[in-house]
Amino acid sequence: MTKTVVSMPGTGPVAGAAGPGRPVARAKRLLYFNGFNSAIPEDWSDNQKILGVEGFARREGFLFQPCTINYRFARERSAEIIRQLAEKVPDEGGQVIFSGSSMGGWFARVMQLLLHGHRPGLKAEALAFNPAFDLTLHGHMLVGSQENFVTGEEYEWTPGDSHSLGQLERDVDYDSPLPFYVYVDKGDEVIDWQASAARHAAIARFHAFDGGSHSFEHVREALEDFVAGRAAAPD
Repeated sequence: MTKTVVSMPGTGPVAGAAGPGRPVARAKRLLYFNGFNSAIPEDWSDNQKILGVEGFARREGFLFQPCTINYRFARERSAEIIRQLAEKVPDEGGQVIFSGSSMGGWFARVMQLLLHGHRPGLKAEALAFNPAFDLTLHGHMLVGSQENFVTGEEYEWTPGDSHSLGQLERDVDYDSPLPFYVYVDKGDEVIDWQASAARHAAIARFHAFDGGSHSFEHVREALEDFVAGRAAAPD
């Protein structure tokens, strides 16, 4: 069985790791979240998506923090992350980027909005690849027997689990003008890219790439656009 990183903000195998790029400033943090029925692997050397985001973080001087999320306990984890960031990231000079793929992209947006509600003076951005969305409407589709394809854990997803995710989504203004970057593959076999475009194009910097899959296969191109978008955004 593959070992996984169940990392807390401020911990993890690469938190503060040396690498090419700007010196790491602990006031700048990039958190990366896994998708549904997934986890952050201990060794992601063959995962181009995580490698790409980690590389961006290092180049830009962010502390890279991969966080495994069990979405049955998303509300508890969100509160835990907010508390950790309150201890470690100052308002003055602080920056946080929440990122993730699939449900991790949805969670990144929710975390950005929750953090803004607690600390409106702290710069927070959300970066999402093939994100899930509107879980208030679609969460019932998850109900039933599930298996985490990284850890091998088998479990039952209940209607209460779906309701909890929907409530977390209702706790924020998902359409807020806070900086949101959404990148999708048109070849996504799980989430229809046109439905994603209809939901996200008006509230995010949105781009759809030809081909690809739900795993998201255009991380390099997406990050290039993310850099350009951040440079063009007002401070």
